[in-house]
Amino acid sequence: MKRRVLRFLPPVLGVIVLGGIVIGLHGALRRVSLGDVLRAFAATPQHEVFHALMLLGLSVFIMAIYDIPGVLFARKLISFPKLGLARIALASSSAYALSHVLGAPAISAAAIRLRLYAQWVVPSAGIARIIALSGSMFSLGMLTLLGFILLRHPTDLPLFGQAVAPLVLRAAGFVLVMLVGLYVFVAQRRPKLTIFGRDVALPGQAIALFQVILSCADNATACAILYVVLPDTPGLTYFHLLGIYIAAFAGGLSSGLPGGVGVFDSVLLLGLADAMPPVTALGAILLFRVVYFIAPACIAALCYTGHEVWITAKGQDKGAGD
Repeated sequence: MKRRVLRFLPPVLGVIVLGGIVIGLHGALRRVSLGDVLRAFAATPQHEVFHALMLLGLSVFIMAIYDIPGVLFARKLISFPKLGLARIALASSSAYALSHVLGAPAISAAAIRLRLYAQWVVPSAGIARIIALSGSMFSLGMLTLLGFILLRHPTDLPLFGQAVAPLVLRAAGFVLVMLVGLYVFVAQRRPKLTIFGRDVALPGQAIALFQVILSCADNATACAILYVVLPDTPGLTYFHLLGIYIAAFAGGLSSGLPGGVGVFDSVLLLGLADAMPPVTALGAILLFRVVYFIAPACIAALCYTGHEVWITAKGQDKGAGD
C-alpha cells in the first residue's frame, strides 16, 4: 500500500505545482495593467531599459546556477546519478522564479525541487540537502549585504536609519557580518554540528563561500535592475537604494505573499519618499516587477510545463511499449 502511494505521489505533486503556477501567474498578471506597463516603459529612457534587460540576463544566469552549491554538497555525502547543467538550471530557475508568484516561497520552491530531483533519481536525503542549502542561501546574502550596509551606510536603512544612533547600527552590522563569517569558519573546521540532539552536516568552506558570494551577487543584481529603471535622483546612490531594497524584500519575503505584493512596494515607497514623488517611484517599481518577477516566472513556467509534458509523454510511450 505504501509503495502504491509513493508511486503516485510524484505525478500528483506535479499536478499540484502546475495548478499553483497557473493560479500564481494569473494573480500576478491580474495586478499588472498593460497600459501602466507601457507608460512605465515609455517614461524610461531606452538605454536604461536596455541596461535593465542586460542585468536581467545576469540575474537569470544566477538563478540557473543557484542550486549548484546544494548539488555539490549532496554529492559529497550521497551517491546519485550525475546531473547535467541543463537539469540543475531547470530545477534551480523554476524553483527560484516560480516561488515569487506562487507565494510561501520556502514551501513552493521546495515542492518544485522535490518534484524535479526525484524524477532524476536523487535520493530523498540528497534532495533534502539541496533544499536546505538553496533555501538558506538567500538569507545568507541578505545578512551579508545588510551587515555591510549598516557598517558603511547606517543612515540609509529605512525606518531605523534616522531613528537609531549610527554607532548602534554599525555594531549590528558588525554582528551580522561576523555571523556569516562564523558560518564559513565553522563549515571549514567541522563536518557537522549537533543541534538539539540532531547532527546537521556542514558543506565545507569552499561550498559555504560559494553560497555567500552567489547569494550576494543575486541580491545585488536584482537591486541594480531597480536602480537602473528609477529616474536619476540627486542623493540616491546605489548603496542607499540597496539598503531600502533589502529591507523591502525581507518584509515581502516574510509576508509569504506572491512577490511580497503590497509589503515590498510599501517599504520601497517609504524609503524613496524623500528622493522622488510616489507616482514616479510606483512606475519604476511596476517596471521592476515586470522585468524581475513576472518575465522570469513566465519563462520558467513554460520550461517547467514543457518538461512535465515531455515526462508524461515519455511515460505513456514506455507504458505502451511494455
